[in-house]
Amino acid sequence: MAPAGTIPVDVVDVFVNSDLAGQVADEAVVKGAKAVWFQLGVIDEAAYERTRAAGLDMVMDRCPAIAYKSLG
Repeated sequence: MAPAGTIPVDVVDVFVNSDLAGQVADEAVVKGAKAVWFQLGVIDEAAYERTRAAGLDMVMDRCPAIAYKSLG
């Protein structure tokens, strides 16, 4: 749940390079996001584990447009 006085966040879509992605994921957890999506080429296994351990859904190294097309 988002902290009081803030706008709820469903998904944080991360376009930064992998060196910065973990920090963004950690901030998403603090802000109460429901999920984090690392774009194609953005990889941080430790951030993935931390984010999942915090109870968020997490996608890493995938493009939503490509994933959507594969759904048919």
